[in-house]
Amino acid sequence: MPSSRWLTIPNAITIGRLLLVPVFVALHLVGRPGWALVCFVTAAASDGIDGFLARVLDQRSKLGGILDPIADKALVSAALITLVIERRLPLWLLCVIAFRDLWMAAGLLVVRHKRLEIPTSPSRIGKYATFGLACLVVLALADQVVENSPQLHAYMVVIGFIAGLCVVISTLQYFARFGYLLVAPPKPPSQAEK
Repeated sequence: MPSSRWLTIPNAITIGRLLLVPVFVALHLVGRPGWALVCFVTAAASDGIDGFLARVLDQRSKLGGILDPIADKALVSAALITLVIERRLPLWLLCVIAFRDLWMAAGLLVVRHKRLEIPTSPSRIGKYATFGLACLVVLALADQVVENSPQLHAYMVVIGFIAGLCVVISTLQYFARFGYLLVAPPKPPSQAEK
């Protein structure tokens, strides 16, 4: 059960992951793909560690539930944007992700305006999409380190397609599960809000 405590070990790891995002971008921009790869893998691995510790130490918190997906999204988005700008990953993949995120943000605003319960649990296919995108970034960075390996490039094409497909399916799944909230009547204000 989530607690109100915010200063926990899992939250500290999540904040550390957020702080690694600009470090990753800086390393990538100054032409240090090997160090950028190490930074990305470290940050991505911390995602599993903070979730594991939150369960084992019973330190799940509301802040962690908010920060964790933000850190994941910031890390993967920063990596995808830099790799698309360098033409190491296709623009269509970034467009599909941006479309999903914009629609989800718009839906979130509508649901919040109606004072309805906002669903926060990610779907399994959404987790697969995030994992696939992280694997794709690792392969693209590794491809940069070993200077355009044909084998890595072939894996990148396959993983990119699978990750893109997972993004599309997760988007459709979110609409199937929560689309009714967009047309649901607003919840009347509580006494405290009046």
